[in-house]
Amino acid sequence: MRGRNEDQLIPLIEFAGARDLILRFIELMPVSTTDVLDEDNFMSILEAKRTIESFYGSLMPETGFRTNGPAAYYQIPGRKQRIGFIGAMTNLHFCESCNKLRLTCDGKLRPCLGSYLEFDIMKPLRAGATDEELKQFFLDVVERKPAQHDFRDNYQPNRKMIAIGG
Repeated sequence: MRGRNEDQLIPLIEFAGARDLILRFIELMPVSTTDVLDEDNFMSILEAKRTIESFYGSLMPETGFRTNGPAAYYQIPGRKQRIGFIGAMTNLHFCESCNKLRLTCDGKLRPCLGSYLEFDIMKPLRAGATDEELKQFFLDVVERKPAQHDFRDNYQPNRKMIAIGG
């Protein structure tokens, strides 16, 4: 976050590199109602990349490297270390690559953090749904994933992140 911990970008990369971990940076998303989410604290992935490149040199895109998520990966010059960036707020195509579902602490499936949509998985479970019926339930929830999140449109979360899971 700008003004709070941007000085930790390089130490985090060094920490991850020493342990052969892939580090991913994600932009601050308004998933809570707290002063920390003030726009002054927002640091875009572009700003983070510039800070990192001023230390390591130009990051090399790793277009052939994919995982099961929305991160774009880069290799650090002169190292066998890659880092990822998740531009949840600045990448307008972010939602197209998001494959996440969230299970809340009270048994609701949320297809998007930036949407109020929730689907009660407890109903089919309590009704004795078969594996095939549960599979279809999940597929139906995935089909209902919104084309884009509502974060840019004054989204006000109705749950704290601790209750959503993640």
